[in-house]
Amino acid sequence: MCSILGYHNTKLSKEEVALYNLKMSHRGPDDSTVKVYNFKSKNLFLAHNRLSIQDLESHANQPMENSRYVMVFNGEIYNHLELRKECHYSFFTHSDTETLLALFLTFGIEKTIEKLIGMFAIALYDKHEERLYLIRDRVGIKPLYWSFQKGEFIFASELKGFASYLKEQRSNKALISLMSLGYVPSDNSYYQDIYKLKPAHYLVFNGESVEINNYWKLPSNKIDISYSEAVEETERLIRSSVEYRLLSDLEVGSFLSGGVDSSLVSAVMQNISSQPIKTFTIGFEDSNYNESVYAKEVAKHIGSNHYEYIFGVNDVKALLEDFDTYYDEPFGDASALPTMLLSKFTKEHVTVALSGDGGDELFLGYDRYFITQKYYQLFKKFPQFSRNILSALCTISNRDKLEKIAYPLKHLSKENLYSVISTATKPWELESVFSKDFVYDSFKEVNFLSLQGIDNFNETDTFDNFSKIDFHRYLVDDILTKVDRASMRYSLEARVPLLDHRLVEFAYRLPTELKLQNGAKSILKEVLYKYVPKELIERPKMGFAVPLKTWFRGELKDILYAKIESMDEPFNQKYLKKLFDEHQKGKNHEYLFWNLMRVK
Repeated sequence: MCSILGYHNTKLSKEEVALYNLKMSHRGPDDSTVKVYNFKSKNLFLAHNRLSIQDLESHANQPMENSRYVMVFNGEIYNHLELRKECHYSFFTHSDTETLLALFLTFGIEKTIEKLIGMFAIALYDKHEERLYLIRDRVGIKPLYWSFQKGEFIFASELKGFASYLKEQRSNKALISLMSLGYVPSDNSYYQDIYKLKPAHYLVFNGESVEINNYWKLPSNKIDISYSEAVEETERLIRSSVEYRLLSDLEVGSFLSGGVDSSLVSAVMQNISSQPIKTFTIGFEDSNYNESVYAKEVAKHIGSNHYEYIFGVNDVKALLEDFDTYYDEPFGDASALPTMLLSKFTKEHVTVALSGDGGDELFLGYDRYFITQKYYQLFKKFPQFSRNILSALCTISNRDKLEKIAYPLKHLSKENLYSVISTATKPWELESVFSKDFVYDSFKEVNFLSLQGIDNFNETDTFDNFSKIDFHRYLVDDILTKVDRASMRYSLEARVPLLDHRLVEFAYRLPTELKLQNGAKSILKEVLYKYVPKELIERPKMGFAVPLKTWFRGELKDILYAKIESMDEPFNQKYLKKLFDEHQKGKNHEYLFWNLMRVK
């Protein structure tokens, strides 16, 4: 894993670009290089920090070039060795970087991308046509930011690669979305005029203008298949995906929480491997948040060498000092803290680890899908005037959970119900957190879809629709961002077998009723139970939760209040203090407060 960086037509010197490149050296501590190329009679600086995984020798360092292309690349191409057989090319390394260069030379841009199984953020400069291409993998596992300001074009793996003069203005739209969702969605960043390249897109810069193209989409048609056939094909794809992701010149381990997804990935990995694999978990001192005992039982059954670290509040406080530095833009998922601890602990033993992310989106594992459907069907049985009365009663109930459903009772929609479960600040509460004018200067209308940057909604299939929204937004901008920054903070490469695009395509071709035939995520569970006994897995889903609610009434109480005191416009400080008092008295605003703590 690595970082990439590029500046074109910049006032910065090569030495200054090298300093910005070094700000991302945690992503690649094994080599740091900057080279300069001529692009439309102006300097193009291409920079790279390398974490050596395949071909550990220096001849595989980047930027790497051939007769036509120069490339810097972050990621892994797992099928690159078999793709080499399709190229008439003299290879000097066994790195996937050189394979990509050969593929682009042989097949061009789009045909090469179609062939790739992997995760990637690529910058490719065509010396013949004088064009720069930025390419991001189908799912968005690897980050890639870009900007085109006043004739200067810049790209980087992280925002810290951008010079400070490019980050002078905060995006109001991003700030509002952050306070609701806990992340900055879609192609926006926290800074005005700096963008994420969307997953499954490539950008073409000709020296004067930018063009962005979409090269892959989720399938829209469903297939007619039996449940047993679906289970069989899912297992085949998972085994293939895991096997591909064992390609490395360094040892590969696996995260293991004891839940369905990580247990499945670890069990399949152990089944494929000839030696005991290394599995890693962390646990909380607080038993209410500790799943490590379940991970230990799964590890014992599959026969892995299991490593466990138990942490407490002081471990988390130590991380807070540089948390925002490594996440660059405000990031509202507090489970990033244990993910960072897990990554730090894992890196002490291996350099590559498999992660189980993606199963809930692909195979309908989130409770919020079921809760939204249940209450929508219930509430729509009541006429509007009855719901208006119930809404009014909920508003004055002084009970936290009832107050939260008051608005969707009156304004019934699946999106509003989903917002109750999935957002820190409900869309209808934003004009209280901020001034009303501030909110509506950025959004014509404020709802769950507009905050996500989504135009339409399929009312007919709640499960399929929300899973696709999560796939395109929550998965990319929260889950994968969390794992990427946490693992890269400690120079650990995290690979995600359940997000192999072949498995993704197959999962989204399965009809919803088939996925739910035996309950939530039943297809994945059927595969898992071939490797791990059901009794080791069947229990309520816990997740990577952090006891923020308690901390904001104890260890972090004073820090939180000081943050609220420091907030001026566009925030409504009076309203925030009201929420603070409510939280101390028993209501729960933990996620809103965590997002607020991240604002800069």
